[in-house]
Amino acid sequence: MRKREEIIPIILAAGSSQALPFPKALARFGKKTALDIAVENCSFSPKVRVVLGADAQRILPAVPKSSEIVINRRWREGQLSSLQAALKRIEPDAAFLLYPVDHALITRHIVEQLVRAFRTRSASQEIVIPRHKDADGHPVIVSAAVRPEFFEAATAREVIYKAPERIRALKVRSSSILEDFDTMESYEQCLRKFRARS
Repeated sequence: MRKREEIIPIILAAGSSQALPFPKALARFGKKTALDIAVENCSFSPKVRVVLGADAQRILPAVPKSSEIVINRRWREGQLSSLQAALKRIEPDAAFLLYPVDHALITRHIVEQLVRAFRTRSASQEIVIPRHKDADGHPVIVSAAVRPEFFEAATAREVIYKAPERIRALKVRSSSILEDFDTMESYEQCLRKFRARS
């Protein structure tokens, strides 16, 4: 029986939002920001890490008090640099959940399903990914055993798909695991879907 690993959520909110008039983390969905939604969805853990970079000064006042802030000064180097910054700030024997802040349609139910799938995975499985139809999405949970690879790879994707046999894909009904926004058009599309279900 494998040891039960703690899962620490890492919310990636360091990238620049050039095509938007506001940082993605501060995009509004009803009364909440995309960052509020992400932190609330990760309430299974008291140790949420929020990685900031490009618009750190603007986002800082809006970070929920329950989470710990990691500043990635190398944010221009891409998402992997943010993940590395966060990994340096969590226990080496903890698993982690990777959650890009611009996936604002993800629900707590999906996150809880992923956590359950990770807790009940087989001995050879180290990564749990949500899958809708044939497409993989976010968030992704990774065991501590895989962690060193993220410091040697060029991208996080390279690590995640390196060995298909160590992936457990969890089929979900919702396409929200695939839906992010980086332009006003895609934000408005997400907003319409958000309003339609609330």
